[in-house]
Amino acid sequence: MGNIPMSPNGLYKVEHSLTAAAAVESVDILTIHRRLGHISVDTIHSLVRTNAVTGLQLIDPATLSPLVCDSCDYAKATRKVIRKESATPLAPSFGDEVHTDVWGPSPTSSLGGRKYYITFTDDHTRFTRLELLRTKDEALQAYKTFANWARTQHGAQIKRLRSDRGGEYTGNNFTAFLQSQGTERRLTTHDTPQHNGVAESLNRRLLERVRAVLYYSKLPKNLWGEAIHFITWLKNRTTTRALGKITPYEKLHKSKPNLGGVPEWGQRIWVHQDSGSKLDGRAAEARWVGFDSDSTHAHRVYWQGKNSVSVERNIKFAPATVTITMYPPIPPSLIPTPSAATTTQLSTLTTQQAAAMLPTPPISTVTVTVPSSPSSISSSIPSSLISAPQTPPPATDSGEEELPEVEDMLATPSTKTVSTPA
Repeated sequence: MGNIPMSPNGLYKVEHSLTAAAAVESVDILTIHRRLGHISVDTIHSLVRTNAVTGLQLIDPATLSPLVCDSCDYAKATRKVIRKESATPLAPSFGDEVHTDVWGPSPTSSLGGRKYYITFTDDHTRFTRLELLRTKDEALQAYKTFANWARTQHGAQIKRLRSDRGGEYTGNNFTAFLQSQGTERRLTTHDTPQHNGVAESLNRRLLERVRAVLYYSKLPKNLWGEAIHFITWLKNRTTTRALGKITPYEKLHKSKPNLGGVPEWGQRIWVHQDSGSKLDGRAAEARWVGFDSDSTHAHRVYWQGKNSVSVERNIKFAPATVTITMYPPIPPSLIPTPSAATTTQLSTLTTQQAAAMLPTPPISTVTVTVPSSPSSISSSIPSSLISAPQTPPPATDSGEEELPEVEDMLATPSTKTVSTPA
């Protein structure tokens, strides 16, 4: 018997040292999976094993078999992982596999009225051919042109063509032509452009550089067709990750490309003019927009006043202008002599804070006119400040390059002071 004290209000309070254990429910894994909002099986086992929750006991906790739940398959389906880099080696020879894609429509038509372009990239050499299109149905004729070029110039038959499932590639005419040539076709799955990664990544790189040259040259956007031809020309003559230290041009033609004197896209040029009276000038200003693919000594020239492009041979590249801001050294007389207290204070400052306390030196802005040969610039300007690319000399009537005369080099102004703020 025990004594239970009575409280002042006449009630008895009983305190138990042990409480009844909570009821535990035994349940199977599928049922608890549905009750807990279709959480993962691993999470359910973790909750029960670590005693993070109470009142649950799995019927067979050792069972880790895959859970079959139609609701989860319906609600949680995801895309399969796609490798970022191709695991397959390059094709063994030119023409064994070709990657192609059609881009467009462009928001701005080119000068020739084109709104699309199609690319063909050989997997072995990564050499790319590009052609502008007015409509997508011109893709078949563009492919025939490419296949004839590969067969005639390089003796290669296209064995495999990889593309997306666009209607321009899956049409009856395109399919019949591939069958007549014995060419296999590899199509990507819908909504999976990664399977055509060589052609898709090429589109991104080409358009990035087209936007850059258009922005820097301040030329209209309808010249994107001229720009993308030149960017493709450069792409074939620069290295790629797939080939390593060799360019697509060398891989195909077995010789290294010569990029010496490549002009800047959109550069100012002077074009020889025969028309006019005896007192009129003999040259007109225009902009250089690329090499002509059908000639070895011709250039494509954009006329801003006419908004047109012509092919010219007698041109001269105008000197580029570079603005250089020079900071002369601070004379000792302008540097104040600090006192002992100031020296102690300066020792606790950072380099930027200490430099800000010094007087501002005068700034000289100089405009340098860079001729076609940077070596003719006045020696008073350091060569490290000159970043303008060297431009090729003009061609003579015989098609050979003509070196500038000494008098022309001496007559070219070297420096000109624009402003010198106090």
